[in-house]
Amino acid sequence: MSERPPVTCHVLDTTTGKPAANVTCAIYKIDLSNETLAGNYQVFEETDSPKPFAMSRTNEDGRVPSWIFEPSPSKREMLKALGIEQDIETSNLRWGKLVPGTYKIRFQVGKYYRSMGQTNFHPFVDIVFQVEDSRHYHIPLLLSNYGYSTYRGS
Repeated sequence: MSERPPVTCHVLDTTTGKPAANVTCAIYKIDLSNETLAGNYQVFEETDSPKPFAMSRTNEDGRVPSWIFEPSPSKREMLKALGIEQDIETSNLRWGKLVPGTYKIRFQVGKYYRSMGQTNFHPFVDIVFQVEDSRHYHIPLLLSNYGYSTYRGS
């Protein structure tokens, strides 16, 4: 098995105490340079509607073991700017270097609960986080039908 990507995540369904399998996850690099003032408040807004650069689905252990990157050759320069390059030996895309900036992982939790015949409050959960160095970033999501929690994992 290849080395882990620089950003990993997992989902635990706290209502069952079990990992949440088959949750679709998408990761984005977002630009928050559009800073505005709303009264006395500093507000950061996404400058455009970003598209995910990679997607995955949680496995039976609720983890994303690897990301599937945008396959279009026209996106290769954008991926390269994110530290994702084509492996010379295998021709597969590999995330070798984590580029500082703001990222978002969108967890499609509504689909997860519907697949089990249950209702829930959040159709998806967005976790936005700031990368300031090249260390590994692990993003856990503790999930229930009507709430969620997260933290900086290890």
